[in-house]
Amino acid sequence: MASPSLTSLLILSTLVSIPCPGELTATNVFPANGADHVCPDASLRLSFNAPVVLGDTGKITIYHSADHRQVDCIDLADKKPTNNVGGKTLRYDPIQITGNAVSIQLHFRALQSGESYEVEIDPGVFKSTGGKFAVVKNNGEWKFSVRAALPAGRTNLIVAADGSGDFCTLQGAVDYVPDDNQSPIEIFVRKGEYPGLTYIAAQKGRVHIVGEDRKGTIISGRNNDRLNSGRIGRALFSVDANDFVLENVTLHNTTPYGGSQAEALAVKGEHCVLRNDDFYSFQDTLLLTGRVYVTNCHVEGDVDFIWGQGSVFFDRCELKAVHKGYYLQARNPAGQPGYVFFQCKLTATPGVARCVLARIDADRFPSSQAVFIDCQMGSQIPPIGWDVKGTNLSHLGFCEYHSTDLQGKQLDPRQRHPASRQLTEAEARELSDPAKVLSYQQLWIPAGAQISHRNAQNR
Repeated sequence: MASPSLTSLLILSTLVSIPCPGELTATNVFPANGADHVCPDASLRLSFNAPVVLGDTGKITIYHSADHRQVDCIDLADKKPTNNVGGKTLRYDPIQITGNAVSIQLHFRALQSGESYEVEIDPGVFKSTGGKFAVVKNNGEWKFSVRAALPAGRTNLIVAADGSGDFCTLQGAVDYVPDDNQSPIEIFVRKGEYPGLTYIAAQKGRVHIVGEDRKGTIISGRNNDRLNSGRIGRALFSVDANDFVLENVTLHNTTPYGGSQAEALAVKGEHCVLRNDDFYSFQDTLLLTGRVYVTNCHVEGDVDFIWGQGSVFFDRCELKAVHKGYYLQARNPAGQPGYVFFQCKLTATPGVARCVLARIDADRFPSSQAVFIDCQMGSQIPPIGWDVKGTNLSHLGFCEYHSTDLQGKQLDPRQRHPASRQLTEAEARELSDPAKVLSYQQLWIPAGAQISHRNAQNR
């Protein structure tokens, strides 16, 4: 009897093709071929036997298995792909590649609960770093079924990239939250890397996102002002809702250096807490508008990489400058507190010679407030400390109290910018209480904030 052909072997193996020597081929896919309990928000993933890059032509097409009706298509000819992200139409990167691993984010609600699908990938979509096209020989054999819809009313959700939770993506879990939500909802995100943009709309309040591992629960992706112009669309992770908590998570906007404004996180909400998080980008890492309490976080970036119109209390955080520039630009209006940093550490990557505390045009933002209390500051901060333009200085609130170097030696404030000043001990005690800083409209004591208050009282 004749030996089976290579094609027959490939059909029998269904998912994993048998590569010829030197052939670049897919070795694994997710969802697995034949999987029958797939999340409706699942991204497609492939692993190749060598590093790949995006090709120049071709399509990734999803068909409904019953009638072979096309339900989604990612076409490399589309140079400005868009997707619905939490109700916003945004440009996005549908295909992300790291080495030999590929993640493909389908369009919003491309997959429906209880339905079955198959995937086809054209030749030319992926190729080796040397230019050789990858072979995806399981076309027509990569099939899976989506699980039944999750019942409404759940207040504890699990996100897991491997499909073992309620959702595969954070946005999928956020979309499950009902509009005008009144009950606290906790979204637990298991360890893993979650590529793609996230948006929490104003009507989806009281959401608490907690990662399994601060360094291992990573939400990443590229977004910036060149992709989605304007501050309402260019952040990796955007929150317009009130009573939001983000805890134990890393956010990394992967926009390269010089790639324009690219927030890792933009918050426009009241009573928001950022706890035990890492934030990475270059220009404009954090945009905070509203009342926000930030504790035990790491914030890394350049230009004025913390900024906005909010009232914000930073409690024992590290702010790390990766290039010369400014740590902060506070644009709070008159009658509203700005930014207070309590027992924070201001550091820089090696070679950064200068990064000032804050900059402002006082003629545009005359009530800008930036306060540093008991903070450690590296040598990258020049003796002048601040950058102030304009002449409308009477309401400017650039202040310090007991600033030291990174070894704890008190800094000499006599060379600081004349538009800034040193706080009195009584003023420092008052501003060391986050409840007082953040309660300018109504009382709000963020959970855990009392610790700083006790430290201030026992100074």
